[in-house]
This record gives sequence, C-alpha cells and structure tokens, in this order.
Amino acid sequence: MPPSNLHVRVPASAARLTQSIEPVRAFLRAHKIDDRTARDILFCVHESCANAIKHGGSDEDVDVRLSLAEGVVHLFIADRGRGLDLNRYDPHRQPSLAKSGGRGLYVMACLMDDIEISLDGGTEIRMVKRLPPRVDTP
Repeated sequence: MPPSNLHVRVPASAARLTQSIEPVRAFLRAHKIDDRTARDILFCVHESCANAIKHGGSDEDVDVRLSLAEGVVHLFIADRGRGLDLNRYDPHRQPSLAKSGGRGLYVMACLMDDIEISLDGGTEIRMVKRLPPRVDTP
C-alpha cells in the first residue's frame, strides 16, 4: 500500500513548476484516484503554486502537502510571500468576465469540496476533495 501522505517542496520557478509537481500525479496514480478527480486536484495544486510563484514575491520553495484518509484528499499549499489580498480575491465570488486573470481561486473553489485561505507569514491554502465511491468491477 502506498504512503497516505506526500510532502513536496516546489521551487519558486515557473519554468520548473510542472516537473516539480509530478510527485503529486504519481501519488494520485498510486492511490488509483480516478482521472477526473486527479485532474481537478492537479489543477488546484498547479494553480496554487503558480499563484505563489507569480504573486508571492518570495524566493523560498512552496510547501505542498497531500494526505489521503477515508476517501478524502486533504491539500495544503503554503508560501512565505507577501500574501493575498483576501478582500480582492475571494474564492467564492465569481470574478468579472471583463477582467483578464483572477479566476484561479474561483475555479479551485468550484472543483474542490472545501477551500480555506489564511495569511500567516505568506498564503496558506487548505483544500478538501471527497473521492467518489469506487465501483469494483469483476
């Protein structure tokens, strides 16, 4: 049985982002997470890290943690940057279609079952994804 926890340090480099989160893909595959759910989770990890790299202003690695327990994936992504303006970026408020950008948090909130953002010397995003029941085929 694969480990139920994963910790990845993602360098603050947009050029290395996709390669750096490959262990997340491997973790989801090892746990036989269905393709659609895995794509949703990978999008959220990628988007969170991309936001941290682009907007955080820190040269420190982005901390990515996943855990799987009782059919629920818990994600934690944290950076040590300047933090989000939570009045401006509310993940539960649909962004204006007239503006470019600013949709990532909203899409993440739509894809995940729960999202919580806090500021603590940077931005911390906690997300929860409940896995669909597995259908065993003979």
